[in-house]
This record gives sequence, C-alpha cells and structure tokens, in this order.
Amino acid sequence: VSNEFDVAMPPTSAGCIKREVSPCPLMVGAARVLDTGALLHLPPNRLSGGLVANSQRDEIARVDKDRSLLIEGIRLHWRSPSQEALERAKEAAKETGDISGLSAVDMDVLAIALEHRAIIVTDDHRIQNVSGRFGVGWHPVMNEGIKEHWEWVLECKGCKKLHPPPENVSRWRRTYGSCADCGSKLKLKKGGS
Repeated sequence: VSNEFDVAMPPTSAGCIKREVSPCPLMVGAARVLDTGALLHLPPNRLSGGLVANSQRDEIARVDKDRSLLIEGIRLHWRSPSQEALERAKEAAKETGDISGLSAVDMDVLAIALEHRAIIVTDDHRIQNVSGRFGVGWHPVMNEGIKEHWEWVLECKGCKKLHPPPENVSRWRRTYGSCADCGSKLKLKKGGS
C-alpha cells in the first residue's frame, strides 16, 4: 500500500522496496489519533478532539502523573480498537518487520487510526513506517519523521545470513534468537542497509 506522498525507490539488496515519504499535512477538522508522545509533549489546546487508545491511560500515568491528570480534563475521544482493525494493524507490522519493536499500546494506536481513517500524530518511526503500509497518514510531534519506508530483516551476527523478521511483539526487545546454521545471535536491521 502506498499513499500520495510515496515515491518509489529501487529494490534494496535484501529485496525490500524503500519509499521516500513525507508527513501528511495536518488539516483542520481531520481525524487525528494521538500517540503517547503527542499526549506528553503537545500543548493541551492541540490535544482537544483527538482520538486516543484506552490503553494509553496507564502508560501516561506511569510516565507522568501530573500530565495524566491534565489529560483527563481535556476533551479527548477514548477508544478501544475493534479486533478486526487490531488484526489488520498486526499484519501490516509483520509485513514491515516492525512488530517486534511495537508495544501493545502502539498496536492499539495503529488500529484506531486504521479503523477511523485518521492521521496518526507521532514521532515514533516504527509507527510512521507501519502506517504507510496500510495507507494511513502521519504527522510528527516534534521531529521531522521518517524519510522513507523500509522493511526489517534479521541478520546473523556470525555468518551474516538473512532471516525473516520476527512475527510477534517482543516482550524483551532485541532478543531475536539464534541462527539455525551457526548458532550466533540474530540482530534486527533495516533490509538492504
């Protein structure tokens, strides 16, 4: 899936297609899903009316209790994604290989954006990358955002053999197992880089 902001690039050595990308312009009245970074860093008046995942409440309270109290007083639309939207978001994250670096809260944010055809306001590069997989626009919070879409692969640290990316959310990030050929640890890297 591509969007009007994608520019096709040639395949990389890992067979992955990289696409140059730029953020969506944030239009007045457009539905916006606010990720946790947006909830923590945007001024309160820019949060009003945003869609947010119910699962973000605990995450915000854990990170900044004062901000959590402030957010509760803002007019936000709290949602839980449908199972169908969550499955579609997980499939897109598996396709890019980003799923092992995304939390359950991140998956909820992606699913809500998909379900409501909304722009995601995020600085998370993995969320930006996956959102492009299913045609959801994104807008950065404080940073520029990603310049291209990519796919991840696992590379053996010993023999350098490439393996498919993990298919599940990892509770222990950067733990990807061992190479079946030589036994060395696997590391996650951008395909073709």
